[in-house]
Amino acid sequence: MEQVREFILDRLQKEYSFKEGTDIEKINYVEEGYMDSLGLIQFIGELEDEFDIEFSDEEMMEDSFRVVGSLIDLVTKKVGE
Repeated sequence: MEQVREFILDRLQKEYSFKEGTDIEKINYVEEGYMDSLGLIQFIGELEDEFDIEFSDEEMMEDSFRVVGSLIDLVTKKVGE
């Protein structure tokens, strides 16, 4: 779903500075220092509110949850459920 991708990428690009040419979808936004734990909690809340979804504790603990492209896939899947 393009709406999910656009929302996540727009949100991250407004909040954080990425080097030109960076493939944002491959970034681990936590490990690479773009987002701290408080920022992550806020971001999760925004996603849940925007798309009327809820993440399980298990989903949030997965490493792939912190990679932009994988997060887009997860949110898209949850929106379709």
